[in-house]
Amino acid sequence: MTMRSLPRVRRYERRHEPDAMTHRERVPVIPAAQVDAAIERSPLTPGSTSLAWGLIDLAAVRAFPGGGLGIEYGSLLKTAVRPDLIAGHVQEAAAHLRERQVDALLVPGMSGYPIGSIYAFAAGIPAVLLKKNEIRPDRPIDYPPGAFVIPSYTGEGDVVMTADPAGVRGIVEGLLTAQLNAQADAPELHFTIRFAGADDIIDKATMSQAVSESAAVIGELAIEAFLAEHRARTGDTRRTHAHVKVVAWVTPMIKTYNNPQGHLQRLLGITPFAGLEITGLQTDPHAIGINGVGMAPLRERE
Repeated sequence: MTMRSLPRVRRYERRHEPDAMTHRERVPVIPAAQVDAAIERSPLTPGSTSLAWGLIDLAAVRAFPGGGLGIEYGSLLKTAVRPDLIAGHVQEAAAHLRERQVDALLVPGMSGYPIGSIYAFAAGIPAVLLKKNEIRPDRPIDYPPGAFVIPSYTGEGDVVMTADPAGVRGIVEGLLTAQLNAQADAPELHFTIRFAGADDIIDKATMSQAVSESAAVIGELAIEAFLAEHRARTGDTRRTHAHVKVVAWVTPMIKTYNNPQGHLQRLLGITPFAGLEITGLQTDPHAIGINGVGMAPLRERE
């Protein structure tokens, strides 16, 4: 299926990581016996410290079909839930979301939804899943506004990411109703939705950019639907203004060697909140660079 058959769907490309060491120069690996001490004396927060121990104990460096060299951390954040290792980070991320006065989270894909839903629960903020749909030429789908196409990281080929419009409307209805009631005597109406993005890792920020740009369409559609019902019910003809903002991104890990934080700062004026800043990967031996700790060898399990 070509993009001509998906006229409303924007496509994003993301650079493939080389299947080699991500550092231009080899970085000394901390001796395994010294890793715990390196973490203990690091400037990491308590939540990030636990996350670092979990990553070193449970993660591996792997080559993924759609992304190249990356981190396999399923038993920490995706296929298993480890409150003993992630609870502190979740509370720190939740505090960041509350400080940013976020109305709703947008979480891309089922891999990001476990941690995204935990963030949402801890912060008391509803979350919306951007579901991955396989592109099927033999079974076309009428994708809703805000959908986008992006290459799969863990597999091969493209996927379409979509949010459920009814689910979004249900989440923001109370927010928009409160804003409407506060403007009972205003000559014009202003409605604001403050979104945040949440993902299990920020790699090159391509997905973060796609979700952020999709948020504008998703939010404006929800406001438009709310207003249509309001106008039909009341006959209100006041001019309206929609203000949809992405005010935060939260993630357990960000690959700083790809400079996604610079990309999001330029694009959105946002510095992502990350539990761990990953400074590089190595395959011989398997090791992960953690800002403030160093290049730590992984205790891979069979």
